[in-house]
Amino acid sequence: MKVFITGGAGFIGSHIAEEYLLKDHNVTVYDNFSTGKMDNLQFATTNDRLKITEGDIRDYPLLEQAIAGHDLIFHQAAIASVQQSIDNPRATFEVNAGGTLNVLESARKHKAKKVIFACSAAIFGDHPELPKSEVSPVKPISPYGADKYISETYLRLYSELYGIPTVALRYFNVFGPRQDPSSPYSGVISIFTTRIKANQPVTVFGDGDQYRDFIFVKDVVQANMLAAEKNSTGFENYNVGYGKATSLNDLLEMLKQIYDKEISVKYDKPRQGDIRESVSNNRKLSDELGFLPRFTVKEGLEELTRSL
Repeated sequence: MKVFITGGAGFIGSHIAEEYLLKDHNVTVYDNFSTGKMDNLQFATTNDRLKITEGDIRDYPLLEQAIAGHDLIFHQAAIASVQQSIDNPRATFEVNAGGTLNVLESARKHKAKKVIFACSAAIFGDHPELPKSEVSPVKPISPYGADKYISETYLRLYSELYGIPTVALRYFNVFGPRQDPSSPYSGVISIFTTRIKANQPVTVFGDGDQYRDFIFVKDVVQANMLAAEKNSTGFENYNVGYGKATSLNDLLEMLKQIYDKEISVKYDKPRQGDIRESVSNNRKLSDELGFLPRFTVKEGLEELTRSL
């Protein structure tokens, strides 16, 4: 199989690339390296089944040419910053929504077998219904969340209009190795672990009782591969979360146990666009694709800290 991964040098994309190379598939990574890193692909620097194309998803002619001949497309590339989308919604739209349209149009032209898209739980916003299922009300509270939902809508339309099998995976809070802690929109776990290791204080925006659905990156890769393997002809969407809530204060307590030391914590005011409560109902993913998380949050944290 020929696999194409936009954002393939990034956090999640590089893990997908690694898994497909381990299974002896040919993989093309397409990345503009604005946040992706060559270091994330060191596991395959001598693997002749890996091709790296430097390019931007806004560059339709280059993207369309690069996608030609590939069977399976994983669209991971995006500007993942809620705050950046609030500060500059037009530029974020061009990458996140416009880039998705470019990927879908390229897939249509070259008759790709399936497109799997990295959607986000941000589409749900702060609607009070919990846990979030695939039929929960969609109410984004940031341009980032709106862009992701627009992208998911285009996936459904391209499936219905042009017959391309498409899947939207609504990621909750993904964490694990290769997540860049220096990024202003990196996951909270990556930032916490890096600062704790360096004996620096961590900052919690809010009272720490806000909770998230943290899922380890290897389980997210499992969800992507199960979605790719399912014999489907239309559009599907799935929530991709561990299925249990963890507060930031509970998270800090786990890290305190793992590192076996006290952690200096500073509490600050909540940030604009942050969601206070988020947890997934992943039953559809489990029932239809056979998904079963292999890592608890604490096991994922232990795996992450061993890699640092």
